[in-house]
Amino acid sequence: MKEPKRFRVVELQGTHYEMGLQYGAECRGLIRRLLRRLDGLLLKPETVERGREVARQAVAQVREAAPELLEEVEGIAEGAGVSFDDAFRLSCSVELHSWQGCVDRQEVSTVPEGCSSFAVRRGRSSLVAWNMDWWRVWQPFIVLLRGRPIGEPRFMAFALAGSVGRPGMSEQIAMAANFLPYRAKADAPAGGAAWGGPGVPYNFISRMLLQQPSVDDALDLLARVRRMACLNYTLGDSRGRICCVETLPSEYAVLEAQDSFLVHANSYHSPRLGGIPEAEQRQRDPRAFYARELLRNHAGQLDRPAVYAVQRTHFPGQRTGICVHNKAGRDSITLLSFVADLQDQTMWAAYGSPCRHRFLPYKL
Repeated sequence: MKEPKRFRVVELQGTHYEMGLQYGAECRGLIRRLLRRLDGLLLKPETVERGREVARQAVAQVREAAPELLEEVEGIAEGAGVSFDDAFRLSCSVELHSWQGCVDRQEVSTVPEGCSSFAVRRGRSSLVAWNMDWWRVWQPFIVLLRGRPIGEPRFMAFALAGSVGRPGMSEQIAMAANFLPYRAKADAPAGGAAWGGPGVPYNFISRMLLQQPSVDDALDLLARVRRMACLNYTLGDSRGRICCVETLPSEYAVLEAQDSFLVHANSYHSPRLGGIPEAEQRQRDPRAFYARELLRNHAGQLDRPAVYAVQRTHFPGQRTGICVHNKAGRDSITLLSFVADLQDQTMWAAYGSPCRHRFLPYKL
């Protein structure tokens, strides 16, 4: 193992605008550096202006669904000294990547290594775990937000600098997520030209889920909010309820646990959404297949070390696997891993590939 490296923790408290102002001011340089690269990473030169308009179309959706998070974006913009549009676009990276895939009529809206997620019942509580897999270029921009909003649950969420946040945990619920091939609706082909239009971006959905007191409340939220990208959300709460939710812009399917755990990678599993049967996942979704087999082998002792072992696993005879090391394309790696322990109110996180880095504690 390499020497342990800790994430930069950004402490936020107060109203949402005040939290955004603190965030923008503390990460001002990092946010400005990311903005200089963001469009070039996600869009082509000839589509930059159209892509920016796609992001702007989501503002009204967020204003209706979570106006307090829009206030947070206003604070981020003010604190970092950037425009509101730029600050908002920082929370739309997945959506812009998906939209560019539709423009290209290619399935670039997801990659074979586009995050893995896990949930485990732990007594009357649960563990939720995440491997964030994407391009290595994002790693210097990752921060951990630790928020204490007035009148809402405390939370921790990982974020690309300036975005409102990705997976994490709060006092009663934890969530992870992973990309799914973009489809505008259930009967549309993945990788086609159909774009579903504006909705609430993934980063905002993540923070909205962390505001919920239970998985059932989170499911109610996903039922009423239109989304802008296709992802699976893996959820667990302090009562031991766990599930996966595969989402399209206006459709979703809930996968309930048949065992004391759930795993998910980058393919649809639900029959309702034309998912891959478990019998075919060894070849077509190997990260989900191997993770499931490994957790079954630990069925008698599903604790944090057992989950760490799965997150660190490589495929037999390969240097990549559930822990991703892929030099093809833009060099996809596991950027971070965490296990959120709701019972202990602690997130254990590894900076970079978990096979090379220790999991260190971050208290809620």
